[in-house]
Amino acid sequence: MFAVENNPINIPAIQQAIVSRLLELADPEVARTAQKFFPEKIVCFGIRAADLRALSREIHDRVKSVWKIDQSLDLAECLFTRPELEARSCGLLLLGRFHSELNRVRLNRIRSWLRKGHLDNWALIDTLSLEVLGPFFLRNPGQLKILETWAKDRSVYVRRAALVTLIKLAKEQKNLGFVFKMVRSAVPPEKAEDLVAKAAGWLLREAGKTDRHSLEIFLLESGRGLPRVTIRYALEKFRPGRRAYFMKKTKI
Repeated sequence: MFAVENNPINIPAIQQAIVSRLLELADPEVARTAQKFFPEKIVCFGIRAADLRALSREIHDRVKSVWKIDQSLDLAECLFTRPELEARSCGLLLLGRFHSELNRVRLNRIRSWLRKGHLDNWALIDTLSLEVLGPFFLRNPGQLKILETWAKDRSVYVRRAALVTLIKLAKEQKNLGFVFKMVRSAVPPEKAEDLVAKAAGWLLREAGKTDRHSLEIFLLESGRGLPRVTIRYALEKFRPGRRAYFMKKTKI
């Protein structure tokens, strides 16, 4: 399919082969259903998540012996020229298999993708964050300071990525102090974009699953400066009475 044996780094040819496979897998009904999860209009083939992951595994199996991360980065950028959600997602899923080779220069390249709007909805940003960035920073906590600048970026996409990247750390109860610091940085009261505010609430909810006491202290200390949607997301796993208590305590 990908002619790896003849020319394993012919990125445009591999891109075209991927698109051809996605067209074969396309399901109009799946595409119509997918649109319900997005406030904005999206373009998609209609590919089930399991099929998309299977395709990324197939590509990786074909190229892993001859590729480094830079080929995967180049392929992702080629796929970003496509409007379909799954084409861009496929590039990110494949990139995730090379996450251990990330470094500061490559992270800056990824940051530029977000700033340029190549990943322009929550699904693409979250795929990047959970599949590529999260695993890297989980294994390289010494590099977390990089995300501090992301949390203050002018791009709402960069700031969402910074927060969702920390989901894996929060789930493993690692660096929760840093997690709370990042929420304060990424969601200032005067800039409460929905895309970032909901990501912050999700991140806080995951932190609370592993350390409820620390989340409660954070909310009492900093909750008044957070959007209400952030607070509601953070409290989703609380009992109704306790949820009402913190909604009141964090109200301005």
